[in-house]
Amino acid sequence: MFKEIFLTIIHLITSPQSAWRSIKKDEEDQQEFLSKFLHPVFGIIALTSFIGGLWFTRDGNVELALKTTIVNIITLYGGYLVTAHIVNEISFRYDLQKQLFTFRRFIGYSSVVIYSLYIIMPFFSNFFILWLFSVYTAYIVYIGAGVFFEIAENKKKKFTIASTTLILFIPLIINAIMNFLIKKWQWNRQLSI
Repeated sequence: MFKEIFLTIIHLITSPQSAWRSIKKDEEDQQEFLSKFLHPVFGIIALTSFIGGLWFTRDGNVELALKTTIVNIITLYGGYLVTAHIVNEISFRYDLQKQLFTFRRFIGYSSVVIYSLYIIMPFFSNFFILWLFSVYTAYIVYIGAGVFFEIAENKKKKFTIASTTLILFIPLIINAIMNFLIKKWQWNRQLSI
């Protein structure tokens, strides 16, 4: 299973056109998508976040590792769900029908660069510049818009901009909120001591 996930991620990054064709052909249902791709990817992210927070972060400890893991999973899962719902709601602008599962699938596969970065960044936290690779998400979305959804050429760019912006920034907003709440909780805990 993990080999298939790894190959899917590599295929989407290196050859998105061919990857989107095979994703479109594969008629997986929601349970298959979640159990064979999305949830295992989030499991890998949770594992690497914990290991990175424990051993690869300055002053790493179990508490920090658990906080990092929880924040990362809420950030990514929340970002995935919110983005899919928003794209589903605005789909009429691109002559697409509302199909929440189809948009969830699209957003899940389109986010492979972000997921890959969350997998490797706990081990390279000092290389913040690696986050620039997240811009490649726009290309994956653009190719997917044409192959997976067959969006008309005149609407494909707008769809790509809207979807990519949501894929990149919704998780950032959720992450900022989570970190703010944790800091506020820590501050309140220190005041009560």
